[in-house]
Amino acid sequence: MKSSILTFIVFIVISIQTVQCVSSSVYSDRVVAVVNNDVILESDLKKHKQPFMRNIMNLPLGVIPPGKWPTEKEILDELIVIRLLEQEAVKKGINLDDKAVEASIESIRKRNNLSQDQFVLFLAANDMTYADYKKIMTRQFKLTRLIDSEVTRKVPMSEDDAQKYFIANRDKIDEQFSKLVEGLTPARPPGEQVKPDIPTHEEMFIGGKIRLRQITLKIPSEAKQKDVHKVMEISKRIFQDSVAGGDFAKLAQKYSQDPNSKNGGDLGFISYKDMVPGLQKMVQRMKPGDVTPPLKTKDAIIMFYLADAQGRQVKKVPLPEKTRKEMEKRWKEAYERRDTRQNRNPDSESSEENELKGKQKNGADSGKTDDQQKKPSGILSALDEKEYEKVKNKVISIVRNDKIQTRMKEWLEQLKKNSIIDVKL
Repeated sequence: MKSSILTFIVFIVISIQTVQCVSSSVYSDRVVAVVNNDVILESDLKKHKQPFMRNIMNLPLGVIPPGKWPTEKEILDELIVIRLLEQEAVKKGINLDDKAVEASIESIRKRNNLSQDQFVLFLAANDMTYADYKKIMTRQFKLTRLIDSEVTRKVPMSEDDAQKYFIANRDKIDEQFSKLVEGLTPARPPGEQVKPDIPTHEEMFIGGKIRLRQITLKIPSEAKQKDVHKVMEISKRIFQDSVAGGDFAKLAQKYSQDPNSKNGGDLGFISYKDMVPGLQKMVQRMKPGDVTPPLKTKDAIIMFYLADAQGRQVKKVPLPEKTRKEMEKRWKEAYERRDTRQNRNPDSESSEENELKGKQKNGADSGKTDDQQKKPSGILSALDEKEYEKVKNKVISIVRNDKIQTRMKEWLEQLKKNSIIDVKL
């Protein structure tokens, strides 16, 4: 059993470490822009060109036209805006609860029917670690909150606005609403960029010494399955905390149930040649800072953290075909789901459409009583009223979106005017 578990761990670690190696060797650090005191690197541009990154970008910045694959200049303009908003969020004191971010990511994972291990593997196939993904999503949530307070809530909206728009555009409502919904779907990358860049080789480390830290969660003797499940769930939360940047030593002091817990789970330096074969296979694919997923033994669940390494030699070996196929499979599944959204039946309402329609409560109907909402405005005739009611939600969504985009543009122009921006690209 121990051998099969170790094989599983090696499988996960291969995916994560290979991508980390590729990422660190490809990106340069040339400065392409300076926004006040923050720099934007060429590596940032390269990362934001990746299809997966474009897929998860979901901020109404108005920089890149909806449905368009961005040019390098447009991506740089987008990054400049993001830096400005990040700086503004700091000024406004906008902070997020870490547990809320984790819960949101957990919801995304479950919505895509992925286990935690499959989710980490999927991210690795898209050139991203869990820690990177969490950082990006934290930024998304934080800037969304900023935009909501500075733009969305400050957009004036009335029933008269919607009705006037309807009179002027009654023959274009369905077409305009369709374009609005399509704009919520990430643009498809050029054909040559559609295929994932799955690594062909991985780095392995042999010889030397390594310094490990360990967290041990004991399984009660004669424990029932539900008891084992509880311990495993705790270990998974600890694992998520550690890969998201948590201090493994402090986590060991808090949770570990072995004699080394007081020392942060420190096992000291161990020579590679003195390790059992199973441990050798596990650590030869790890770099300092890496942590293994929870490993179940007969009477405990353990995790290892590689704190330091000395005198190791590096060699590149072919990545197992099974691993490459699994990474490519996860990548394809994600894009098939996106294709399904893009090619949906135009007569059926998507989640994006329902979301847009739901926003009318924050718009024309906000703050009105039932009598005020039902009272005719005098703008529409009785015949127009009946026709308007059929597309009312769509009209409100279109008008509100236009107002938000206008307000967003004005606000960003003001932020740029009060900033020092030096583009070097």
